[in-house]
Amino acid sequence: MKVYYCSLVTVLIEMIASEKNIKRFVVNYRGIFQKTLGKRISTDIVYIAHREGKTALFNGRYSDDPERNGIPAARFAFIGENISEEDLEAEAAAKMDIDNADVVVVLDDTLAKGVEPWGYYGIMPINEKVIPNGVILFVSRRSPQELVKELERKPFSYKIAVLPGDASFSGLWYYKDDMTDVRVLGAVARVDPKMINIDDVVSYVKEKYKSDQKAEAALKAYDEVVIYNVKPGEGRDWPYKKPELPKWNEFSEGLKVVPPSQEYKIGPRGLNRNPVFKRGTSKTQRPLVRFDLCTKCTLCWYDCPDEVFDVTKDGYYDPNYEYCTGCGRCAEVCPVDDCIVMVDEMNFDNNDSAYEMYKKDPKAYVEWVESKKKNIRKIPEFITGKGEKVIVRDKSIPLKKGGAKE
Repeated sequence: MKVYYCSLVTVLIEMIASEKNIKRFVVNYRGIFQKTLGKRISTDIVYIAHREGKTALFNGRYSDDPERNGIPAARFAFIGENISEEDLEAEAAAKMDIDNADVVVVLDDTLAKGVEPWGYYGIMPINEKVIPNGVILFVSRRSPQELVKELERKPFSYKIAVLPGDASFSGLWYYKDDMTDVRVLGAVARVDPKMINIDDVVSYVKEKYKSDQKAEAALKAYDEVVIYNVKPGEGRDWPYKKPELPKWNEFSEGLKVVPPSQEYKIGPRGLNRNPVFKRGTSKTQRPLVRFDLCTKCTLCWYDCPDEVFDVTKDGYYDPNYEYCTGCGRCAEVCPVDDCIVMVDEMNFDNNDSAYEMYKKDPKAYVEWVESKKKNIRKIPEFITGKGEKVIVRDKSIPLKKGGAKE
C-alpha cells in the first residue's frame, strides 16, 4: 500500500510540474572526484536552455562543502518554458533537494548500488527521483539490463539510457578534460529533446570551447546512447530500510543525539561503528585481500583513514565493506605482491566478511578472489585525478607469501 501511495504522490508532483511546463534535471556524481564535472554539466544545461528562450536555474545538494572524497553528491536544474523567472524561482529556487526528475544522470555506474547522501539517512536508490516515463542516464560500459538489476523496483515504466564510457575522475585542484561533460550534454538531448536540443548543444559547445572536436563528441554521443524501456516491477526489492520522519506529535522537547555505543571485540565486525552513516557507498572499487599471502605487517590496518579493518584472533585484518570508501590506501601501502588489490565494486553483490569466507574454505576463497581480480591492476597516480597506471599481471608467475612488490 505504501508503494502505491508514494507512486501517487510522484504522479501528482509530475502533473503539477507538467502544467507549469517545468523540466527537472539532476546529475549524480562523486564528491571531489567529479565535482567540477557535475558543475559543468548542470550549468551548461541551464545556459543551453537560455539559448532556446527558456527560463532555467540550477542548485546543488546531497553533501557538505567541500565535498568529501567519493561521497555521492548531486546538482540539479529546473528548466521552464513559457514561465517567468519569478515564477520559476518561486517554484524551485528555495529547494535544497529535488523532489523528482525527468532526467537523472549518473556519472559513475557504481552509484546504481545505492547512495548515502548527506541530505538523507540511509542508503537511497539512485532511481529514487525518476518519474513515470522519465529517464535515468548512466555513463557506463554495462548494458541497461545489467544495471536495472541493481535498481529498486518501480510500479511504473521508465527508461534506462547508457552512454558508453568510463567514470571520469579528477581531483579538487585538477580537471580531467576527456569530453565527458559535452558527451553527456549530447546524450541528454537524445533522451529528452524537449529539455535541450542537439543543434543548440552543438552550437553552444562550439562557441564556448572553440573546438570542433568537442562539438563532434557531443553529436557522436547523441547517436551512441542505448535506451531500454523498464517495465513496472522490473528491478529488485530495495534491501535497505528507508528513513521514516517522525510525525509532528512524536517530536520531543529539546535535542537528543544518541551516540553509537563504544564496544570492541576481536574479529569481523568487532569494532563498533556509526550505524547511520556507513560510507560504503563512497567506493567505486573495493580491496580484496589474499590472507594466504599476508605477513600480518599491520600497515593496512594502521594506514586506513576510515579504520575499516577489524583485527582477527589469528592476526589478520578483515575489511568491513559497509564502511570502506575504496580509497586504495591499503593496496598502496601493502608490501606484499598482489596481497591487496582494488577491484570494481560492481563485481560484488554483498558486503560479507572476506575473512569468514577465507576461514570457511581457504582454497575456494583464493580461487574466488583470483576470479574477481583477473590480471589487470589499476594503481592510482600520485596526483589525485590524473588517472590510473594499468599493470597487466603475468598469471604464469606464482605468488608467494611475503613476496615483495616490484
